[in-house]
Amino acid sequence: MISGNGFAAGGVRRRLALVGLAIAAVLTMSVGAAAFKPSEAKAWAWKDTCTLIVFNKSGQQSAVRPILYTPLLPNPASVAEYAAFAVTGIPTSGAAAFTNTGYPAPSYGCHTFMNFSNPGPTVSCKVSAPTTGANTFSCEGNARTKIIKDDDDIAGEIFIPGTGSSGAAPEPDEPEVGGGALRAGALPGGGWQKSTKITDFGLAGRLMWNEDLPQSCGKDGDEVVPNEVSSEQLIRGGGDEGVGAIVSSYDNPAQAKRGVNEALSDESVRCLAKLLSSDAMNTQVAVRALPNNEGGDVDGNQLVISRQSNGDSRPIAYLSVIGWTDGNEGAVELVEANGDAPSEADETAAIGAVRIGN
Repeated sequence: MISGNGFAAGGVRRRLALVGLAIAAVLTMSVGAAAFKPSEAKAWAWKDTCTLIVFNKSGQQSAVRPILYTPLLPNPASVAEYAAFAVTGIPTSGAAAFTNTGYPAPSYGCHTFMNFSNPGPTVSCKVSAPTTGANTFSCEGNARTKIIKDDDDIAGEIFIPGTGSSGAAPEPDEPEVGGGALRAGALPGGGWQKSTKITDFGLAGRLMWNEDLPQSCGKDGDEVVPNEVSSEQLIRGGGDEGVGAIVSSYDNPAQAKRGVNEALSDESVRCLAKLLSSDAMNTQVAVRALPNNEGGDVDGNQLVISRQSNGDSRPIAYLSVIGWTDGNEGAVELVEANGDAPSEADETAAIGAVRIGN
């Protein structure tokens, strides 16, 4: 364990005991609401990318124009491309590509809605790669689609002809989007602000933006899919501190525990550690298991991000991944700190700030 920052073995037990008390008092959790790690290897998709590749087959550039583009987490390059093509139209040679990337917090994956005016019925496309569950790529109106990638990410081609019409492909079930997942007023200190930019989430967020998940990591399509998800990210101190929370509701407590288990599984945490390990940014990640408190309410790991300096490796950032359930609801929380590790009081307050069990 890491000494000097409250993470010696005794400190971990004391901290988790405090966390258990805070949850019992603030969230009124049931004694049996445990989150034990599953034996089977499951992993969350900690990073998802949605890509639309649009072909104008009408024979006239000005005949096909994007008239709506609403990615949940916009990519500046794709937004600029959309603005240009909304004026000039989609070229008839080559293709126009629109991409956006999502994460468990604050967007539960990547999600995009895009419409095109054209010689036929308006083309309305829905593209989504949620953190868990099946991906979606479908268009209504005058278009034909072809999915070219469907794993953690989703990518497809959209062909828009001069005339004609085609229907939409069947879509898999996706969770509804709920309200906020965090109470800013319950977090320690002041100055907490909502952010939808992953790069605002300290060093961990910048690494998630810059790096790619290995091909071996991510969802396999057999994950439990929640009915409703609330996902939110709060930061302060310019990203030196951050809290992200994903609160999901399921059909029953067993599904809720399974959903949290998938996020906290050894395979899932290993994949997150790989995402945060970067040759370009000279970072290495060590995973420290946090033992369950006596009530078994909370489980989690701390990812210690270190950097080589003068031949020595020193910790520079910390990301705790914590999960628990309350009846039909499950919560997964990310608590990050740059510099010093999060204190016991800060992590206890962060757990108490999650909107679950109300």
